[in-house]
Amino acid sequence: MILTALIVGCAIAGLLAAFWKDLVGFLQAAIDKVKQIVNGILYGSKVFIKKLGEAVKEISRHYSKVDGHWQETTVTKQIPESEVPKDILERAGYNTELDITNELEMQLESA
Repeated sequence: MILTALIVGCAIAGLLAAFWKDLVGFLQAAIDKVKQIVNGILYGSKVFIKKLGEAVKEISRHYSKVDGHWQETTVTKQIPESEVPKDILERAGYNTELDITNELEMQLESA
């Protein structure tokens, strides 16, 4: 029984690690793309999760200033619900965005 719990725990930890690694890769690609599109300085980004039926959208919003005006650029990626950690999926509502920026920052700090 203890062995089963350890195996399940390792599988869950692997899923969590894979999710955050994929999300960081998505965010980095989005930031690189936004920098190509926007001729200004990128001041920050926010990351959201949104449930849509049996799929989930990863949404990143990037904030820049162009010619003295603030600009928001949004990048989205659809992923299967099975790839999202259960605790995040439980907090996410249908058609509402869940801000996971702080969780992402904590994962980056602990990496």
